[in-house]
Amino acid sequence: MEVLKPVSCVLGCVLALSPALAAQGQAVLEDAWVRALPPTQSNTAAYVTVRNPGPEPLVITGGSAALAGRLELHDTVEVDGMLRMRQQESVTVPAGEAVAFAPGGLHLMLLDLERMPAAGEVLKLCLEINGAPVCTDAETRRGQASPDREHQHHH
Repeated sequence: MEVLKPVSCVLGCVLALSPALAAQGQAVLEDAWVRALPPTQSNTAAYVTVRNPGPEPLVITGGSAALAGRLELHDTVEVDGMLRMRQQESVTVPAGEAVAFAPGGLHLMLLDLERMPAAGEVLKLCLEINGAPVCTDAETRRGQASPDREHQHHH
């Protein structure tokens, strides 16, 4: 029986990974990048386009990033003439469409950073999509947001 245990474990592991393989087969992460900020900052934003070439919607519920204690999904909304961030529980990418996490709109907040990544540094960025992680590399670079939006970015 000892010989069969590793075999059943391997089969169990493959079956457990099926949702991850399905999510990776459908979700495509493109143009991922992280905003470089002064080293004194403990939070920053990351951006990526999530493309769904599959026939079913994809639901993003969170994620993780190298150096970050946690990752949150946020949207920028105007309230009383001020732009504010609102945390999102999930973001849906409809079948055959794409959703852009970009400056001034939906974005990923990287919170509780161990340290601010330097411009040019590449971080592993993972999104939890349909219950499974889908990862890509994200280069850290200086931001492209318009100055008026960047200075009014409040929680």
